[in-house]
Amino acid sequence: MNIETIQNGDQVRIVLQGIVDEKGAEELKQQVARLNLDLVREVVIDCLAVRHIGSSGIGKMLLLYKKLSTTGGAFSVVNLSGPMFELFTELKLNTLFPVTQAI
Repeated sequence: MNIETIQNGDQVRIVLQGIVDEKGAEELKQQVARLNLDLVREVVIDCLAVRHIGSSGIGKMLLLYKKLSTTGGAFSVVNLSGPMFELFTELKLNTLFPVTQAI
């Protein structure tokens, strides 16, 4: 899995590519640990080039969401494939944070 982090002031876009399995989830966790979340107001996870997200990946996203929400920050997951978008909505993650399907 490849991860690109783009920070613009207090906004961070994390672009994921590949498969977010257990190993990928750990890489995501390490990438997020490098961020100073106290200074970040918004995190967007871009999944346009993601083929699969496992439960570990979803778990890491939930932890990031929880951390941001406690400090008033915003979190969203964008550009999900059709099946992943359906999974996120079936899990009702869209009731916690915005999720969008890739066009």
